Amino acid sequence: MYEAALDLSGNEAVFVVRRNKAELLIDAVKPMRGRTASSLAQWVLDSLKEHNLPLEQIRCWSIGSGPGSFTGLRLAAAFVTGLTAGKPEIKTRCVPSAFALAYGDHFSEGDTVVALFDGRNQEIIVYVMEWCNHEFKHNGETAILNREDAVTYFKSQAFAGFFAIATEKTAIEKIIHPELTEKIIYRSCLNLEALLNADCIPWDNDLTNLVYIRPAVHSHPK
Repeated sequence: MYEAALDLSGNEAVFVVRRNKAELLIDAVKPMRGRTASSLAQWVLDSLKEHNLPLEQIRCWSIGSGPGSFTGLRLAAAFVTGLTAGKPEIKTRCVPSAFALAYGDHFSEGDTVVALFDGRNQEIIVYVMEWCNHEFKHNGETAILNREDAVTYFKSQAFAGFFAIATEKTAIEKIIHPELTEKIIYRSCLNLEALLNADCIPWDNDLTNLVYIRPAVHSHPK
């Protein structure tokens, strides 16, 4: 069986394909911002063609649901929704992209770890996960913090790990207190095997379940 994961939550697209839950056949990354990601579909199809993998052989799709770029998240979800429309035999689901930041490190049962994201506007976005039964689960806690809020927040919390994407290092360290910055592990890229291995996430064929921590801003027409 072939299964795939696709993420466009940040400034690059990541696409992986695995066979029989063991053999990673594609692990591709391409710089691609959400608003200019018109090449996403062709890039995925070209990656499959390069590895002689027919699209129709992929029976399961896990989509990175964020936190991240609203536009990028929706593009990836809409693309796979179109690919799988009218094909009930193909399973799909959304899996938090945050899982892919902390994936690969070793934790003890019940440990909580935090994924940090640049929230723009001199803020960071916090997404908290718990290590449970050999995988991450979101513990329900999120936050949007400015520099002052971050000092109070992290004094009251005890995390087993801090993770962020390397391209956001400068922005994040403007907010996080210097005592904590040395604890942050920066990833050069998301590891989408975390999405493939997320047994806690059901195959609900609902690709609208995206992580929107910052509420949408609506303006009334004048």
